[in-house]
Amino acid sequence: MSMVVYLAFVAAAVVALRHGPGRALLGVYLPVLLLIPDGFRAITPGLPDPNFSQAAIIPIAALALLRYGPRWRPAPMDALIVVFAAWVGYSDFVARGYDDAQNLMFSMLFSVLAPYFVARWVISAEGLDVAMARRFVIVVFGVALVGVYEARFGLNPFHALIGPLFPGQGKGWVTTFRYGMARVAGPYSHAILAGIMLAVAFILQRWLQTAGQWEPRFARFKALPWPKARVITAVLVVGMAMTVARGPWLGAVVAVALFAVGQAANRRRALMIAGAVLALGAAAGAWALNDYLDIKPGAAMTMSQESALYRKVLFEKYFDIALESAWFGWGLTTWPKVRGMASIDNYYLLIALMHGVPAMLMLVTMLLGSAVQCVRRGLAEAPGSHGPAFAFAGIFVAVFVALGTVYLGEQVLPTLFFTLGWAQGWLRTGATVPTRAGASQQLAAPRFRHVIG
Repeated sequence: MSMVVYLAFVAAAVVALRHGPGRALLGVYLPVLLLIPDGFRAITPGLPDPNFSQAAIIPIAALALLRYGPRWRPAPMDALIVVFAAWVGYSDFVARGYDDAQNLMFSMLFSVLAPYFVARWVISAEGLDVAMARRFVIVVFGVALVGVYEARFGLNPFHALIGPLFPGQGKGWVTTFRYGMARVAGPYSHAILAGIMLAVAFILQRWLQTAGQWEPRFARFKALPWPKARVITAVLVVGMAMTVARGPWLGAVVAVALFAVGQAANRRRALMIAGAVLALGAAAGAWALNDYLDIKPGAAMTMSQESALYRKVLFEKYFDIALESAWFGWGLTTWPKVRGMASIDNYYLLIALMHGVPAMLMLVTMLLGSAVQCVRRGLAEAPGSHGPAFAFAGIFVAVFVALGTVYLGEQVLPTLFFTLGWAQGWLRTGATVPTRAGASQQLAAPRFRHVIG
């Protein structure tokens, strides 16, 4: 039954061949990525085991390479991501051998490199920036609506519906609770990962809303008295709240502050003020956390204190282990475990353990380097240009913050690299984004030409 995964490959291939890679991204890859849990795989004897999103990106990447590869002009970020993927794959091969490492190497190809380069080449070339953001937001908006059911009944419908097709898979993902509430995970399998995905959608929604890229009302629900953009924003906020995931909440707050800089009349001054406020907030937070964890002997701890203290002790114990094999790490699953601390809730520490300190530094450079590139581009834009520069920067900063509390896995991995490629493609086009009044013609025309040509 697991061979049903390859239907995603067939659907993407058919749409890409008939209508082009851009239409396949919008119509197949993005819905598959955002709606089907990544943990379900086709068990293929003797070959890597692809999940739905990996299967869908393969034919799109092949066609995108043929169509846009000859025009590609490499950039430093392209090289960094290629080196990162190669480093991670090679480090696991050295630690565990090919038989165990093949799935991770396959993941580096089709959850890192393929999403990055397809987005890098296709989205801006076909004028799909707004269409891609709208599709992303609407799909995640639907996920948030379904999340109300999960929060109420404690049952993840995405796993419940597709799980029977994959016996023995996905059993480790269960609904978790905090403060007596079921934490919504949706198709992203873990509440913190769901929080990151909802935060990405929320930031894209803020850009679309301020750029006037939504119709005044929902076409099918015209009786609703509220504007479409505000309804979507409100539902995404409620969706994030239902995850009860503090790391993504904090990342979203920082991202919104950064995005607000792009809306200011004097962006440079606003950036300085935002930076100062965030620096003061970080210092105050560090002081408060230290005081919070200064627990007197014999005093009872709250659950939140226990969780925070666990992370603090965990980092101290695993830091030295990471440095013992600093270059290539210990392997995906073979890093030494400290008794009682098998779960590492900090991806920077985890990737250093698995694949070495250089891999961790490359990831940090990708996130912060891309954010800086986007901020510089945003500062250089004319007022009223409505470009997504500060939205992209906010996404990368939000993910950077959230990864301090969870691993980079499931749909968050390909989504991050898809967005990195999207941003790099947009940074090199010099294109501006028209308001909704002129968007229907200016943005639809490039898509139509590629569909028939």
